[in-house]
Amino acid sequence: MRTFIVLSAWLMATAFAAPFFFDNIYDYSDELAEFYSKVSEYIGDAKDVHTATRTCDPSKIALPAFASGLPSPGNQKPLYVAVGHGTQNYSCATSTAESQPVAIGAVASLYNATCIAANYPGMLDMLPNIAYKLQLPSNSWATLPYANLNLLGHHFFEGATPVFNLDTTSQRQYGIAFTTKKAQLSAPSSAIQGANGAVAWLYLTTITGTVGDYESVYRVDTAAGSPPKTCENQPSVITVPYAANYYFFGK
Repeated sequence: MRTFIVLSAWLMATAFAAPFFFDNIYDYSDELAEFYSKVSEYIGDAKDVHTATRTCDPSKIALPAFASGLPSPGNQKPLYVAVGHGTQNYSCATSTAESQPVAIGAVASLYNATCIAANYPGMLDMLPNIAYKLQLPSNSWATLPYANLNLLGHHFFEGATPVFNLDTTSQRQYGIAFTTKKAQLSAPSSAIQGANGAVAWLYLTTITGTVGDYESVYRVDTAAGSPPKTCENQPSVITVPYAANYYFFGK
């Protein structure tokens, strides 16, 4: 019965919290309706104590089928899954049509969706779609409002190196992954495009400096994040909101 109680509390919390954090909520109520419908389905399933999931087992986590276009994690174990919500950042040499945006990294908060990925995978791909339409929180340490997901860490770049810092507090020391991009895959046509398209799905591997058992990171289920085609009438730095799911694999 514990699963039923937890899910019920979660649904009530998200239902009451959502209107305070969404902007123009009625413009995209379909995504929220689908999300809440899935939660309700799982609550119904959890009423049967013989079939209810009692644990959060990361070994059950699997990448989405579309990620088969990226290298496989092989024998690596799934460690965490996070919803990333932030901005993809680009620079413009000039504000003319002759100049094109150049990627200069990303900044995102990472929210722990590991147990959703393990126990309720049918809900996972909806999370970036909804997160993208949330306002970026003023407090980068806050929980993700609509699902009350705890902060797992922060994603940023050191120079050209993508970094995932999962050491958020003295009690939550989950390591740091320094990575390099090894492969990419264009986002599916079903992805939320935003103004200029969804950023690619990525396969990254860890490099020297990594703390912890991390060996690879996948960015999947991307929503928006691509820059305009040219820098015409753009500032010197362009920040484009995006969201994605990040899968961490390792030893």
